Amino acid sequence: MTERVLVVGDALVDEVDDASIVGGAALNVAVGLARLGVPATLVAMVGDDEPGAVVREHCAAHGVELVATPAPNGTAVAIAERVGGTMRYRFNRAGVERFVDLGSVADRLAAAPLVVVSCLALEHEAQVEPLAALPGRLMVDPNARPAYLQAPGAPERFAAGLDRLAARALLVKLSDEDVELVYGATPETTAQRLLESGTGAVCITRGPDGAEICTPEACARAAVPQLEAPLVDTIGAGDSVLATLAAAVVADEHEAGWAAPLERAMAVAAATTRSAGGLLQLP
Repeated sequence: MTERVLVVGDALVDEVDDASIVGGAALNVAVGLARLGVPATLVAMVGDDEPGAVVREHCAAHGVELVATPAPNGTAVAIAERVGGTMRYRFNRAGVERFVDLGSVADRLAAAPLVVVSCLALEHEAQVEPLAALPGRLMVDPNARPAYLQAPGAPERFAAGLDRLAARALLVKLSDEDVELVYGATPETTAQRLLESGTGAVCITRGPDGAEICTPEACARAAVPQLEAPLVDTIGAGDSVLATLAAAVVADEHEAGWAAPLERAMAVAAATTRSAGGLLQLP
């Protein structure tokens, strides 16, 4: 592979338990790919401010090339709060009004061996358009968050944008919470509808209950491995799944079926939840 995998989406700083942690779903995926030995470029909205400097330093430390698009409101910052066994987030204005300007990377989008989209403002047609025109392989994780979809009509526009990308995607990854928030339907119904629309494969993650990947031909399922180490937090678990599946695509491992890549992804996710923050951990 001569070109880096292009990851498009969010990069931010999480404020968790009075600590600042570099995060963002797309950033976690890009760094995760690098930790799995896959060269990655992150295209994200990052400002020339203190949080932006922290993001840049983090990407450089992990060998991820960062293409920072304009950030008129600065770099996104999220306040993370623990609610039961999961995390809930509040965002600053930069986070809520997120938009990744893809005009300057059109050539790189076209040349990338794989484009991975995570936590993008799919409610904006101008955000979806450059990706819907891609001739290459595409993986999509909506990473839908309630705080991003408060404006009138935003949930419906987001669902329409996701549908448009899903119809030409190699794989769409959705958590069961994503499905409920975006579509208000069951995971099974949503997976079947997306497959009928042209999606190559649909991955549904179900937290501690594991995950499945369905294609028009079959479904593969995998449980989350039980580990002796205690669970620390779930930040980055879903991102580690997407990174692991993307690495499998780069290596063409998915062509033999999704069962082995999904089992590996569940092992990586379990290891990631045993460490604070969203940094992918190897099992």
